[in-house]
Amino acid sequence: MRLAGCHLGCKYCDTQYAQKQDGPFRVLGRSGAVMKELENPTSVATTLKELGSLIENSPSISAICVTGGEPLEQPDFLGELLKAIKPFELPILLETNGVEYESLGRILNLLNVISIDIKLPSTSGRNDLWERHEAFLQVARHKQVFIKVAIDETTEPAEVQRAAEMVAGTLDDPPFFLQPVTDSSGALTVSYRHILELFDVCARQLRDVRVMPQIHKVIGSL
Repeated sequence: MRLAGCHLGCKYCDTQYAQKQDGPFRVLGRSGAVMKELENPTSVATTLKELGSLIENSPSISAICVTGGEPLEQPDFLGELLKAIKPFELPILLETNGVEYESLGRILNLLNVISIDIKLPSTSGRNDLWERHEAFLQVARHKQVFIKVAIDETTEPAEVQRAAEMVAGTLDDPPFFLQPVTDSSGALTVSYRHILELFDVCARQLRDVRVMPQIHKVIGSL
């Protein structure tokens, strides 16, 4: 489920259409094709009905992922929705920019897994989020967490080191993913040599460091 609205506007964002809360509520099929369009703002009841139909017709679904935009910019709706989908008895994964720590605290008990995207200044264009990221990690520390950091050729080792040190000092050695940014043509924006350099920086602080491509671009799901 993708909730619209995100105020960060990162340079590498590949879902810019989801940054603003406008447009219809689209229901997609397994192929990614639009099955129907409903009015926004939608209700929890309508969302629950559509989600239930998808789950019923897709037995391979093993978890519910809530992404954005930034879901935590709609904490009231998100909290009601998460309570409503609990009867499906599926694990709930939140994908988040790791900034809205106050909102996270309100719905933390409704989540199973949290994917936190730490925004490096080089790739996000933001240099003012470190303290909010650290506060977010403090709130999330008792949940199952994994960290993602987008990198490109301009990413400085010092940025990655700061992120790795912050994670190592707060969480119990979670998976830490370096994700090379790809451009609109699908080409990597970072060299193999630079990826290895940044990997080594992280590996000095954390045991479980991985490199993961932007899978949605590889399989053409966006």
